Amino acid sequence: MQAELIAPLPDETRELDLGTHRIAYADLGSGEPIVFMHGGLMDHQSWGNQLPLADRFRLIMPDTRGHGRSGGADLPATYAAFGDDVIDIMDGLGLKDSTIVGFSDGGCAALHVALKHPHRVRNLVLIGTPYSLGAYNEGVVDHFHRMTPESLEAARPLVKEVVAKMRRHMSDEDWRAYFRRVIHGLWPSEPNFALSDFADMPVRTLILHGEHERSVSVQASQDLAATIPDCRLIYVPGATHSAAQDEPSFVNEALRRFLNEAVA
Repeated sequence: MQAELIAPLPDETRELDLGTHRIAYADLGSGEPIVFMHGGLMDHQSWGNQLPLADRFRLIMPDTRGHGRSGGADLPATYAAFGDDVIDIMDGLGLKDSTIVGFSDGGCAALHVALKHPHRVRNLVLIGTPYSLGAYNEGVVDHFHRMTPESLEAARPLVKEVVAKMRRHMSDEDWRAYFRRVIHGLWPSEPNFALSDFADMPVRTLILHGEHERSVSVQASQDLAATIPDCRLIYVPGATHSAAQDEPSFVNEALRRFLNEAVA
């Protein structure tokens, strides 16, 4: 049996009732809070390689609505809605503000939070995050339309692993509905920000872009970093779109440095 590429998280999932749906989440470590928002085709277990950060930070890792153990599959699947859930989670946990780390879909949701509630975001970290459909490399959006559950059988091992972990908590019917709602619904239609939306965003930001990123264009990450007033861009050597999963030592150290500098 092949060893897991992502370290397992302690099986200590909790639940928050947001009124219209429940959110499952892990709450690990102690210290300054970080809310981790995962990407599509995965759930909070995809952050297992970030567990070493629990020695210094409180890691709050929710399953996005309609993913993993969370409810809300019958509710709107939009990045704005995902972002509203982040604020509700923070309210439910009594957090006045927090660092937010978002990967891909989670980064798009985090951008909504940072624009709508900048006072709630202590620091923002974006990993493999497009700000618009035009931020994707050529052919990526067309590929979303062609994706099927069966096409994932040819995916690389890391993708198969995160998908399998999410699928444990979804029926076959749920899985087919997820493709209709997220892969064929949300992905080809959002995000739709303009660069100018971020020109006055008062949130300290770090963008991590994988050296071998094939989804989000380098130019898009450069443009976003140049537009956000307090932003830096770091390229992650050896990483693809899934930088935090591919190169966790580099990413975790970049996060530590960025957050430590904020309190220095």
